[in-house]
Amino acid sequence: MNGRHPEKRKRQRRGPHILFWPGPAFAILFLLTAGQGWAHGVRGVLAGIQAVCILSEYDDGEPMSYARVEIMAPGSQLPFQSGRTDRNGRFCFRPDISGDWRITVSDAMGHRLRLSNTINDNMIPAAGDGTGLNRGGPWTRMLRIADGLAIIFGFAGILAWLQSRKKIARNRLDRSTDW
Repeated sequence: MNGRHPEKRKRQRRGPHILFWPGPAFAILFLLTAGQGWAHGVRGVLAGIQAVCILSEYDDGEPMSYARVEIMAPGSQLPFQSGRTDRNGRFCFRPDISGDWRITVSDAMGHRLRLSNTINDNMIPAAGDGTGLNRGGPWTRMLRIADGLAIIFGFAGILAWLQSRKKIARNRLDRSTDW
């Protein structure tokens, strides 16, 4: 029996082992391409859509670069949108309802800008000409400092005058009891 069909025996031994090679090969191929076949794709388009843009800057004219922005829609407790300004201090968003929108821009140093604007039914802000932005530059900062110092020195002067009046009144009282 052994000598009669040696070729048949070789084929039998070889046959099942050959089936194991295509199986792992297909499995590896399936695993490598499965993500590409089942993943969802993305696409985008640049569109010229009308949006509301915020320009935030410090009073010396320097932009509030990469500052945090939080936008609150009318009647909402959760932010409508949040993000960061670009390097020029700009942030744009597209409102979806009319009403009074609140915008807060804050940086890491503690500066905070709060704006509020009414968006009409055409989704256009009521005052979109930048009139709310202080563009006085450093001169207005110097005037504010001078105003603050004037107030401090004014109160100090009034207190000094009141103290001197008390001293004068005490001296008069002492002179009137001396005679």
